[in-house]
Amino acid sequence: MKMRPVYLLALITLLPAGNLFAASKEMQEMQRDIAQLQDQVRALQSSFDQKMAMIQTLLQQALDAGNKANTGVAVLSSTVNQTLDRELNTKLAPIASLAAKVDNTNNDVSEVRNQVSDLNSSINKVLQRLGDLNEAVKVLQAPAPPPPGPANGGAMVPVPAETLFNNAMKDYAGGKYDLAISEFSDFIKFNPDNPNAASAQLNIGEAHSAQGKYELATQDFDAVIERYPANDQVTPNAYFDKGMALKASGHKADAIATFRALIKNYPRKDQAAQAKEQLRAMGVTVTAAAPPAPVKRRK
Repeated sequence: MKMRPVYLLALITLLPAGNLFAASKEMQEMQRDIAQLQDQVRALQSSFDQKMAMIQTLLQQALDAGNKANTGVAVLSSTVNQTLDRELNTKLAPIASLAAKVDNTNNDVSEVRNQVSDLNSSINKVLQRLGDLNEAVKVLQAPAPPPPGPANGGAMVPVPAETLFNNAMKDYAGGKYDLAISEFSDFIKFNPDNPNAASAQLNIGEAHSAQGKYELATQDFDAVIERYPANDQVTPNAYFDKGMALKASGHKADAIATFRALIKNYPRKDQAAQAKEQLRAMGVTVTAAAPPAPVKRRK
């Protein structure tokens, strides 16, 4: 039985309409998925804002505690001066007894200063963690990569340098240190001349320090110092972090030498002031003389 031409024409016309309906349905599903993803990002942003507010409150409390400690030092010094004047003018106590009182007071003042130094160091760590959290949030807020195109015969598409570095920063901020170390190493391997290569090497050392692998961390910081001596933004951090790793691993003499080298090479950097605080806390007198640079430790 033959079909009439008009029926045949209607059947041909209905076929593309079905395809168009399927495509429209796929677009609606894709739009719904994108809307859900946007809601998740907004929820993550809200959670991050709340945590940032809590961290800022804690930081303000720490700063207030530091100010109170400094006020206590000033009051203690004023009390000491008044006590000494009164003893000398009224009682004329024996010199030996007066010297003993001064020594005890100086020890108390030194202890308070050490406590203030430790507090400042803690604040610096909090600020550094805030910076890491900000970087992690920027990575999370970055737009998702476009869907893959058609197959290209099985050839591997190289990961862009920025994507590889951002993924490593995300894993580092999330405490996935082994994965972050591997990603930073790949970044340096395939992008040795990238401006972020020095930061990637520094982050490898900091990840090893966070894991308690101070010998490996020391070697990583030495790599930053040797490969990027002209980078005055990253290399001072490498000196300071190396000194802290040596101090934590019990190599006091090498730590002192590293802190002094930092003060010598970058006297105007904030890390130099932190190095001076560490030296004072270790009972080392900070002098203007510049000692020789420390010998690099090797495993």
